[in-house]
Order: sequence, then structure tokens, then C-alpha cells
Amino acid sequence: MIWNAEEFRAPELFPLAETGQKIMRATATLQAQSIRALLRCQIEGASFLKRRLEDDLKFLDKLTGGDEFVDAFDVFVNFAQNATSDYASEVGKFASIGAKLASETAGRVRKEAETTIDDMAAATLAT
Repeated sequence: MIWNAEEFRAPELFPLAETGQKIMRATATLQAQSIRALLRCQIEGASFLKRRLEDDLKFLDKLTGGDEFVDAFDVFVNFAQNATSDYASEVGKFASIGAKLASETAGRVRKEAETTIDDMAAATLAT
């Protein structure tokens, strides 16, 4: 027996199947967007952690390395200022990523709502 794919198209098979397919597609899109944002945050966090650990090593090298006398207080204050600035900058980057994600999600939800309204209008006109 040969199966014809046209016999099993969603609109002829079940009227609500097309709507279900759209919901599943929208859900998959939102999940993919969430995973993309999560990976973006992880990449940003890992690169920040790498930079901070390198700065920590430099700090320890300045305090303990070398033959010359260094003023530990000045080295520590400089390190603390740089670390505070880095952490504040990183918080800003994460806030920016979160805002961008919220904006993209709102745009997609708006698009899906418009599509649903158009489909409902078309279905009303068809009946």
C-alpha cells in the first residue's frame, strides 16, 4: 500500500491541527530563543570569569613577585577599583542581554498574536 502525503495534510485531517501546529512551532521558537539567550549569558560569564582570574593572578604576582618593594596598599586599592569597575560593567552587560531577550520575546508574541487574529478573521469570513 502506498501512502499519499497529501491525504494526511493537517487542514483536511482535522480543523484544529493547523492551530496546534502553529502553537507547537511558536513554542519551539520561544524555547530556541531561550536557549540562545542562556548560551549567550554563559559565554559572557565565562569570558568575564577568565578575565577576572587573569587579573587575580596579576594581582598576586605584583604583591609577591619581583625584587623591588611595592606598596601593598596601593596595589590592593588599584586591584579593588578595577574589580569593582569590571563587576559593574558585567552587570550592565547582563542587564542588556536580559532587556534584549525581553524585547525579542515581546516582538515574537506580538507577531504570533497578529497571526492568530488574522487566522480567526479569515476563518470567520470563510464560514
